[in-house]
Amino acid sequence: MSYIVDISSVNAFKQIAAPVKHARMLVSLLFVFLLLFFNNSSLVAQDNTLYLMPDIPQTNQLNPAIFKLCRVYVELPVISSVKVNIRNTGFGYHDVIQRGTGIQSNTYLVDVTSLARKLKRINYSQIETDIDLLGFGFGYKEWYFTFGISNHSDLLLSYPHDAVLLSDEYFQTAAKRGTPVNLSHSGGEITVWNSIGVSAAREIKEGFKVGVRLKYLQGMANAVSRGSEMIVNTAGSPLSLQAIMKYRINSSFPINIGYSANGQVKSVNFDNSFNNIVGDYIFNGNRGTSIDAGFVYDKDEITEISGSITDLGFIRWKKNTNNFSATGNYFFNATDLAIFQIRPGAIDLVKALRDSISSSLGQSTKPYYTLTPIKIFGGITRLVLPGLRAGAMTRIEIYDLHVMPSLSLSLNYTPVPIVAASLSYTLMNNKFNQVGAGIAFGNHVAQLYVITDNIPLRFTKDTNSPLFWPYNARMLSLRFGLNLLFGCNQKENNFHAKNRKDSCPAYW
Repeated sequence: MSYIVDISSVNAFKQIAAPVKHARMLVSLLFVFLLLFFNNSSLVAQDNTLYLMPDIPQTNQLNPAIFKLCRVYVELPVISSVKVNIRNTGFGYHDVIQRGTGIQSNTYLVDVTSLARKLKRINYSQIETDIDLLGFGFGYKEWYFTFGISNHSDLLLSYPHDAVLLSDEYFQTAAKRGTPVNLSHSGGEITVWNSIGVSAAREIKEGFKVGVRLKYLQGMANAVSRGSEMIVNTAGSPLSLQAIMKYRINSSFPINIGYSANGQVKSVNFDNSFNNIVGDYIFNGNRGTSIDAGFVYDKDEITEISGSITDLGFIRWKKNTNNFSATGNYFFNATDLAIFQIRPGAIDLVKALRDSISSSLGQSTKPYYTLTPIKIFGGITRLVLPGLRAGAMTRIEIYDLHVMPSLSLSLNYTPVPIVAASLSYTLMNNKFNQVGAGIAFGNHVAQLYVITDNIPLRFTKDTNSPLFWPYNARMLSLRFGLNLLFGCNQKENNFHAKNRKDSCPAYW
């Protein structure tokens, strides 16, 4: 029998979002960061399909060894590269969301039993955005140079399987068998930053190219969990509950904090958080650096091997920093939990407990460091027919020691010099049916391109609004832009060209 939760109720969201008094403050902090995030983000995709396409200048951002000496490209502010990627490894829409029946026909329900079956031990939700603000690249003698300014945003949330067990129904049955709920490894990080990068690349010997990019990073805002331990134990009759908690959150964001008489944090105010945009978010002294490096090896006339590592670096946060920490053991007796025996199955656990917790939230303002999300690319491609290349590549992202791998197979086709197309199949997010595509038009003066790593094939409509929801997708991604291209005449750009050095290379 499925256990369902009405997600249309605003009160239900408040209960889920506020398990303890100091957690409410931290959730509010995260919410404000989300608002900042979406205001800055029109917008990153997973880069698998882009890396597979042969003739888009932005591939150099993924591997600085990818270049064409005869080409000069110019990126216009914002419109040359806008990217968005949203993904979730735990479940898809249809896995857990269902419409009610009868008087609940206009209500959406969460099937908790189905959700519990889908979740892995540790699950991730991620939103990335990149917007290129300015950029160009050009060849000089045997070297190829690029310059670029970009805005980046990255949000990663991790949650364990046991998060689905936070219900009074589970706690009542768990009390009889003494099974704890382990919520450790819950947490996340959100970062908004700008980067200025300069790269140089060249062919150091026949068929072997290398490239390096150095980037100056300017951190705008950040919030990150630095430790998350929480174990909830239940005990017999009468029902009682013990929570063991230890966590730490760092943030760089302008807030006003209120303190109690004993020096503990009792309130956080965001009213003046956006009064000084330039001083708080741009010229704020939050600085860092990172490096990209890559190679391209032409094994023979039809086979290419490539690899790169990007965003190997850090940011030091020192403006508007706050370091929150809390450690404690909390005990709730039968009186606190009586509501669960009266209303079983109502998910009132959080509401009943949140005002019973005596918090021990501490705070300091020391600077701290965060690592940038490292990405590793590699693979092989082979010419199978004139203008048609088949390839395989892997992309591994390392985010605060969380490893998120993916594998893509692709076909890249250039029927005529002014058109390049790609079709990809990707294994990612615990899914095996993600099909992506990309297309680029133009190789002189202007180039328009659109890329996605996953094309949702089935949608479900919200009867109360014009919205459509992807039925089984765990990822939505899109990247598009308009580049200005100069140099490389049609003869040199022809995909039949014999001279690999001067022809547009095909990198998977």
